[in-house]
Amino acid sequence: MFARTAKKKGGPDILDRLNEWGPVISRSDGMLFHLVLGDRPLEYPAEKSAGKTAMESAGFWYVHEGNGGSTETVVVIVRRSSGRGIRLLGHLETVADRLAEKLSKQNRLSCLYEFDGRRLHQIAH
Repeated sequence: MFARTAKKKGGPDILDRLNEWGPVISRSDGMLFHLVLGDRPLEYPAEKSAGKTAMESAGFWYVHEGNGGSTETVVVIVRRSSGRGIRLLGHLETVADRLAEKLSKQNRLSCLYEFDGRRLHQIAH
């Protein structure tokens, strides 16, 4: 999970970097919620018997003061149109933006979404 320092209302919050994989993708409104990509995306489904797919799963962690500040998890299945690298990073940035939009309006996210390159669809509560 990501580490948060104790803070006073309205004060700065520090998120520790989780790994050396790459850029940190995070979003925050500075007061109520903080969202961070938990780790590098993983091939989805993970079972080797499924063969190569055009999907990856990305796990995000978030805290929202409306939930009492507890850490919650959301998984997003990202459908790749083509390629990896920068295109995947762009998709993850867009996903983070969409999740942050939701967190600005509600204090809890569903546990599973799918992103098709344009839209974020809720799959499970």
